[in-house]
Amino acid sequence: MSGSFPTQPSNHDESFESLLVSHQKRIYFFIRSMVFNPEDARDVLQDVNSIILRKRDRFAQDTDFKSWAFAIARFECFTYLRKYQSGKLLAAGNELAEFLADTAEDHADRFERWMRALEQCRKHLPTESNDLLNLRYGTRRPLEEIAHAWKSTEGALKQKLFRARAQLKDCILKRLGEFASDDSARDQ
Repeated sequence: MSGSFPTQPSNHDESFESLLVSHQKRIYFFIRSMVFNPEDARDVLQDVNSIILRKRDRFAQDTDFKSWAFAIARFECFTYLRKYQSGKLLAAGNELAEFLADTAEDHADRFERWMRALEQCRKHLPTESNDLLNLRYGTRRPLEEIAHAWKSTEGALKQKLFRARAQLKDCILKRLGEFASDDSARDQ
């Protein structure tokens, strides 16, 4: 009887789980490209993860995990859109939903490079700018609340946010250009 339940996960289970974990951001970004509400997108991601785990025995290890996971995510996004959007998007035509799904996969691949660039660029921002970005976008605190806590005006903080975003944009575009030249050098 004690042999009927494994006490430790198999190497296959561990490698499958590491694949799933390493693809979470891409899967989420793919879903987010079709499901515009972030909370709904997180719910769809949970559903997708449950289905992926439930169907793990159907995944052939020598195949492309991302394509397999995205196919599941695509189906779940369409299910969400039919169920919760009252057909608004699908009423505009299945072509639009298909187009979103097709372009979402391309964008999900670029997302990882963009996130690496953002992470590198944030390191070059002044501490105050990083703190302000974290408060405004990380914790989603209202600008009025931040201004009060920092003993500043909303206008001054808006200007600081504008400058920080402009610095990040310039840095990210530069880094993405560097990534593109690195990729083309590897392809040659």
